[in-house]
Amino acid sequence: MKKNTLVLISLLWLPIVALASDQEVVDIDVAGLACPFCAYSLEKNLKKLPEVESAEVNLAANSARVVIKADHEADLERIKEAIVKAGFTPGDVTTSVVQK
Repeated sequence: MKKNTLVLISLLWLPIVALASDQEVVDIDVAGLACPFCAYSLEKNLKKLPEVESAEVNLAANSARVVIKADHEADLERIKEAIVKAGFTPGDVTTSVVQK
């Protein structure tokens, strides 16, 4: 009975593990951030992008961190364009992959 229970638990756990996937994270320097409202405004614009799960702008570090939705790829040009449209200048970009 214990063996059957372990097999059943293993079979139920497998789909959950399979659903976990990697997420791309984009860290980008942003020039021109002068106040908390600037950071809030940029964050709001980045969150509107269809592939973005979350965005966080760090005023002190003059940077933004954008987490891309699972099973999507970052469109760096679109992210930079959103930064420019918000009135700021995109800088160096670093991408990484984290397991969700």
